[in-house]
Amino acid sequence: MTIKSVSKIRWQKTTRDDDIMVALTRCPLTAEELLNLSQTWLQPFTGLRRVQERMKDLTAAGQLHSWRYATTGLGGARLYYKLTLAGYRTIMQDDEIKPPTKRFFYEMNTGRHRHQQALSQFIVQTYIAAHHRGIKVVDFHPENTFRIDCGERPLFPDARFNLQMPNGTSFTYCVELDNSTESVLSYKSADSILSKMQRYLMDMVTSPQPYRVLFPITGSPNRLRHIVDVSKQLMVSDKSFSPFYIVLLDDYLAHPDAFFLPYFHSPENRNIPLLRSQSRQYQIDPTLLESPAMV
Repeated sequence: MTIKSVSKIRWQKTTRDDDIMVALTRCPLTAEELLNLSQTWLQPFTGLRRVQERMKDLTAAGQLHSWRYATTGLGGARLYYKLTLAGYRTIMQDDEIKPPTKRFFYEMNTGRHRHQQALSQFIVQTYIAAHHRGIKVVDFHPENTFRIDCGERPLFPDARFNLQMPNGTSFTYCVELDNSTESVLSYKSADSILSKMQRYLMDMVTSPQPYRVLFPITGSPNRLRHIVDVSKQLMVSDKSFSPFYIVLLDDYLAHPDAFFLPYFHSPENRNIPLLRSQSRQYQIDPTLLESPAMV
């Protein structure tokens, strides 16, 4: 398929271009993140330079925008890529489709950079972990596109998706990335972790579909323990099921088998895998699931 963009550059779209653009419907990504994610594609990239060259082609064709993150690391501040409206309509195959959010195609405010970098890393790792075990990530909703009405103030998760097992079983998750910018225990702030957990519990009472809420933490183990303690306060009894799973982001990013390693914490259990109930299906070593506490 040859597309003539508004920039008059002729562009021959490839299957790998489709993979790139679909990935960018979920979140902004750097070339390094796309290289990492491409291991889940039929045609992975073989090196960073190949990714960068293709991103330049897609940008010249009017399908992508790029800006620099304000935060720096090895190699300096990295470019992050977003779809243009033309690129979004190309991949959605709809010339009339509207953007998912008002700022979906815009440059991010610098105050959002650290949050977005962490969230993009989490999303990329989720797709890699799923691919590693033959699990499908389906019904993905990007940040601020899924509305949960619960009381006076709705919730807009950082992401919402389903993990579909090979046997047909499906699990639904919302994501609330914690970048240590919000209060954990506050009865006044609607953005506190406590308030969010309370509203999620309110929604779960009437929700026709059960789901869990993942809290990836970019802060310290102390921050994680504080959030776990707050979730304990919301349980009506010691035997209550907690839908909240808290994990240090660095632990989650440390291994491609992230779903089955004991990195997650809940009020009832410390250091459990996210998909503990599926461990027998995947022949997970029981000793791995019972490893000692890491924090």
